[in-house]
Amino acid sequence: MIIDVNAWTGPLPALVNVPYDAASVRASLREYGVERIFMAPLAAAWSANPHLCNANVYESADEFDDISPVPVIDPTLPTWPEELEKAAGHRAVRMIKLLPGYGGYELAVADDLLAEADQAGLVVMVQIRIDDPRRHHPLAMVPDVPAGDVVEAAMRHPNLKLVIGGASATALRDFAAQVRDLPGLYADTSQVDGVDSVKMLVNAGIGGKVLFGSHAPVFMPAASMARALIDLHDDTAVGIMEDNASGLLSV
Repeated sequence: MIIDVNAWTGPLPALVNVPYDAASVRASLREYGVERIFMAPLAAAWSANPHLCNANVYESADEFDDISPVPVIDPTLPTWPEELEKAAGHRAVRMIKLLPGYGGYELAVADDLLAEADQAGLVVMVQIRIDDPRRHHPLAMVPDVPAGDVVEAAMRHPNLKLVIGGASATALRDFAAQVRDLPGLYADTSQVDGVDSVKMLVNAGIGGKVLFGSHAPVFMPAASMARALIDLHDDTAVGIMEDNASGLLSV
C-alpha cells in the first residue's frame, strides 16, 4: 500500500488548467497505486480564516474511504482550540497541518497548539513551502519557513510526532542529524528535488524517517513517484512509500 502524506485539494494561484477537486486529485494518485491519501485544503494558504477551508477535506473523507483529512489549524486565531478538538474527534484524522509562512506567524507561537496536539495523539506537519518562491507573484512573495524552526519545535516537544513538510533536499541534508536523532521528527519527499536527492537522504541515515509525499496537484504524481523510487533498494523504497507512514499514522 502506497501512502501519500502530503496531497492537497483546492485552488492555488499558480495552478493553471490543473484539476484540483478532491475526486480529480484522488484519481491522479490512484492511477499510480496510491491507496491512502492524506489531503489538506490548499485554499487555506490564502484564507484569512483557514479553518473555514477544512470542511472541504472533511467532506472528501466522507465521500472517499481512502482519503484522510488533514485540517489546517492557525494558532493565531482564537478558534484554534475548537478546531483542534474537532480534528481530534474525527474518526479519520491522524494529522493536522500548520502553515506558518502563509499565516504570517513564527512557529514558536504555536507551542500551546503543539502541546495540545501531542496530548490528543495527533501528528503535526509543518509545511515549509507550497510553491517554489521563484514562481511567486512579485507582490505575493512567501518565504520558506526555516526548517530549523521545526527542529527547535521538536526539541521543545520531544513526545510530539512532527513532520517537516515540503522542505528542499538541501534543507533536509542540513538537518539530517536532527531528523535521525530526534525520535518524533520526520520529513516528507514532496519537494526533495534533484538527482539522487532522496537517495542522499537515505545515505545520510534518515531513510527510516522519510515519508512519501506527492504534493499533488501542485506537482505531477509521476514526478513525485520517480523522485522517491529511483535508485533505491526495494526494502528502502517500501519503507518510504508505506512502512514509515504506516507506523507513524497508524494506517
